[in-house]
Formats: sequence, C-alpha cells, structure tokens
Amino acid sequence: MAKQAGPMSGFRDMLADQMIPRQEALDTVRSVYESYGFVPLKTPALERLQTLTGKYGEEGEGLIYKFQDNGGRDVAMRYDQTVPLARVVAQHASDLPSPYKRYALGEVWRGERPGAGRYREFTQFDADTVGTLSYLADAEIIAMMQDSMSALGLATRIRVNDRRLLDGLATACAVEGEAGFKSLVGSIDKIDKIGRTAVLDEIRLEFGDDAAQTADKYLDCVNEPGRELESVLGTLKSEVAREGVENLQRILGALARAGYSKEQIVFDPTIARGLDYYTSTIYETMLTDLPEIGSVCSGGRYDNLIEQMGGPATPAVGTSIGVDRLIEGMRQLGQLKEVKTNTHVVIAALDVELDEDRFEIVQSLRAAGISADLVFESAKLGKQFKKIEQLGVNTVLLFGAQERDKGVVIVKDLTSGEQTEVPLEKLTTFIKGVNDGE
Repeated sequence: MAKQAGPMSGFRDMLADQMIPRQEALDTVRSVYESYGFVPLKTPALERLQTLTGKYGEEGEGLIYKFQDNGGRDVAMRYDQTVPLARVVAQHASDLPSPYKRYALGEVWRGERPGAGRYREFTQFDADTVGTLSYLADAEIIAMMQDSMSALGLATRIRVNDRRLLDGLATACAVEGEAGFKSLVGSIDKIDKIGRTAVLDEIRLEFGDDAAQTADKYLDCVNEPGRELESVLGTLKSEVAREGVENLQRILGALARAGYSKEQIVFDPTIARGLDYYTSTIYETMLTDLPEIGSVCSGGRYDNLIEQMGGPATPAVGTSIGVDRLIEGMRQLGQLKEVKTNTHVVIAALDVELDEDRFEIVQSLRAAGISADLVFESAKLGKQFKKIEQLGVNTVLLFGAQERDKGVVIVKDLTSGEQTEVPLEKLTTFIKGVNDGE
C-alpha cells in the first residue's frame, strides 16, 4: 500500500478546531491594533533575494528559503514582516502618511530544524510605526502589546532594554569589532537558558577577567530597585549608554504615568534581540504563568533599515507576535476556547418534500446574522443527531409536515433533550436568545 501523502516536515495542516479559536484570538489582537490607529498592509510571500540578505545576521541568513525561479532570478520566501515593510516604505514613501502606522498578519518561512513548537512555516502578527523618532511611539507600541495580551486574558511581563546599553557594555568591556560585540551580546542573551554564572564564564574565557567583572556589575543593576538605570550608567559611563538610559527613562516614565505597573513592564539589561537592524529600544514579552515557553512577542526600534533598502532616512519602531507560540501558550493556560465550528444551529431533514421550506428557513436565519446549516440528505434522525453533535452543534431544528401545517418549528437541545415549539415568525428571536444564553 502506498504511503499516504502528508505535509513536509516543519509544515502543518490546521483543521477547524485549531483555526477557529486561532482566528478569534487574532481578531481580538486586530481590534486592539486598530483602536491604536493602525491600518493593514499585505506584502508578497516571495521577495527578491537581495531584498532580504544582509538584514538578519549570519545565523538568520542561513535560514532564508532561497532558490531560483523559472526565470532564473534569485528569490526568497518572506523571512519576517519587517524587511518587506521597509521595502514598501522605501518604494512608496511619497504616497504614505507620516507617521505610517501599519499592521501585517501572515506566514513567514525559515529553514529551522523542526521540533516541538518549532516550524518552518509560521505566522507573525506585526505592528510598526514609521516616520517618527518620538519616544511616545515606542511607549505606544509597548502599551499596545500589553493591551493585546490583556484582551486575550493573559498576564504578561514585557522586558525592555536599549541596544545602546549593550554598545556601552562592549566599550566598557574593551570588546572591539562587530564580531566581538555579537559574541558578547550572544552570551548575555543566553542568561535565561544557561544562568548568570555560565554567561560570565563565557565572557571571562573570551574577553578576560576585567570584562567579566564589568559584565557582572552591569547585571547587578537589577538588585537596586528604583535605581536600575542610574546603576547601569554608573557602570558604563559612556555617552552612548547615557543616551540609552535617558530613552528608557522617558519610555518607562510615560508607561508608568499611563497606569502600567512594573509587574507588567520592566527594564531588563539582559534583553538582547538578535536581529542586526535594531538601533535602540528592544523588548520581549513573557507569559507570567508560562515563562518557559519563551517570548511570545518582541520588537524594537530600527532607524536605519529603510535607508538601507534605498529609501530616505526614516526612523521606525515595531513589534511582532509569534502567533504559533502565543496560541500554544494560550492552549496550555486554558485560555483558548475549544470550538469546532462557527455554526449555531442545524435544521434536520425530515421530509424531502419540504427541502425548499427548510432552505427558506435556514436562509432567513442567515439573513438575520445567525450562523446556520442544514442537513442535505435525509437519514434516520438518530444518525443525523450524531453527525450534528460531531460538528460541535447543540441546537437542532425539526420541521416536518405537522410543523408546516401548524406554522411552527421544533427547537431541540441535543444535550438536555429539551424540545420547544416555536412559531416560524418568532424563530429568529428565539434562536438569538439561545445563542445569548437566555
């Protein structure tokens, strides 16, 4: 027997029981984005290879899906939503409002090694503000993420840093060159995985005792509640670090003034986003009750990327939700509704002579905004009920010759077995009451 075909490794089919709660969660986030004034943008799945190269660092570069198309052109699958946005802004700068606030929802592709919760095709939900250096744009993005997570019923902690503090740390540690900086930051970035002692051992081994001692003092700032940023500046003592500290003070101050607590949004000197294009603010979002799942949302400010794409010098700040990780976190925390269908009611088939009557009834429900379906082919009622329950629908309509003559419909609750006789002219109101739990 031939082996049954299935998706390639790292790719998935998602059936209704996965897609419906997923779409509901994304609609919730979309409504928050739009309440902040963001508008949608769609970009192609396929880009010119030169558009994507040189933007993601050495590791990211190796994960780009690239190939030659039928015309012999070097092309690549979309790696993230940010670089395509930069291309759009560079191409359409004169046609876009400034600032330009856009959101984008779509698949991205990376040649990762597949594993638990790790896929080669996954979904990102981004929001970016392009065209302003205002720290309020950074604060707004962070607030919007906190509001999005709250709207989903999730307790989160957003950890914020500034890339310039890491630049200042490299200077204070006498680390030179881009390769040295990336190695230092790469060690700091692993602190959640391997612990502080192991991180300092790595730094000591590569850069020496003085660098390890400086990094230790830098990390110690978290032990001075309320004075963390002043402590960092006391350790780094550089102009670039001062700029980073002042930026964070303004952003965190605005968020505190707006009512966000330190349990929700906090400075964390270990946050070190891996993408090469970040220039100042960077942040990651953790689920308070499930930190082991990792960051479900991250982002930062990238003020040079659009110019690198051939556009005018244009500052930008944004965020990206890792939808698949977020949905898995919601599932583990019991925040994801178990739903198989959007259908609220199904009308059974009792008499083929009444098919057009049933069709008229179901269309009247749909016209009233009720998600309704009908059984196409007649069968024993028990068999029909079983199939309807398998769909995840609890309410069934029965309409036979007797009901037609009386001008009524029988509404049956498959869970309780309760049946109610409802006049046809009142059916829509009755079903809406059932759906609302009345």
